[in-house]
Amino acid sequence: MQVVDRAKVSQEVTELLDQQGFKKGKGMWNFLTTASEIQGSIKASNRLAVKYLGYTDHGLDHVTIVCRNLLQILEVISEEIQPAIIKQDIGDLDDVAVLCLAACYLHDVGHVIHRHFHELSSSLMAKDLLYGKLKKMYPNAEKRLDILSHIQHAILAHDEDIKCLTPEAGFVTIADGLDMCEGRSRKPYDMGKIDIHSISALSIQRVEITKGNKNKPLRINIMMLSEAGVFQVEEVFLPKLHSSGLAEETEINTLVNGKPIALSQVLRMYKKFED
Repeated sequence: MQVVDRAKVSQEVTELLDQQGFKKGKGMWNFLTTASEIQGSIKASNRLAVKYLGYTDHGLDHVTIVCRNLLQILEVISEEIQPAIIKQDIGDLDDVAVLCLAACYLHDVGHVIHRHFHELSSSLMAKDLLYGKLKKMYPNAEKRLDILSHIQHAILAHDEDIKCLTPEAGFVTIADGLDMCEGRSRKPYDMGKIDIHSISALSIQRVEITKGNKNKPLRINIMMLSEAGVFQVEEVFLPKLHSSGLAEETEINTLVNGKPIALSQVLRMYKKFED
């Protein structure tokens, strides 16, 4: 059973790019979704992750959702949190979209080699997969290499054990962590892997990315069908949020069957569930 409608999510990405006026970002998106080597590499990497290891989806469905999440994040907080390449006078917000979309789309491609150190192998593979396109987009070598370095850093830093040094890397890390809804676990679940990872992912019904307040400009609403979804919040998302460098700017609201639950309650329930 296919839960994720990739074509619909991809259309949402295109609409967000048009709404935000990201012409260079749209060019990068069109390249990522049509380049045969990129498409083939992600399919091959997902085979290792899902078929060989029984992990949750790390393929084209996943990266498309992460790109959608990323653009939603940019839409609500780009005015409150200044991206590094703007602060450093390297580029504009459209360039931010370029680098973040590239990092989101390629962040798991290193699975084609192995799960271990896939963050590093993904960041290294990104140069070969992107450089031809970047050369056309950025004739100036210095700017091109600046953009590439930020892409590679964002890919490497999506690992929760690696500190994000730029807001862009933080955006990518959060966008990745927020793909925790039921569709993410469907493939290994259908293959017979029934464990806390698949069951908890099936318990996350919906994630909303909205504009917060001045102190916490990014608001995330996580709707759960059952308390099992607590595992996803605690074990999957929170470590990424903490390493993103944006935890202080992020408000998290958790709801079980429409009833708001304070995060402290969620964590206590998780400990009880674990026992």
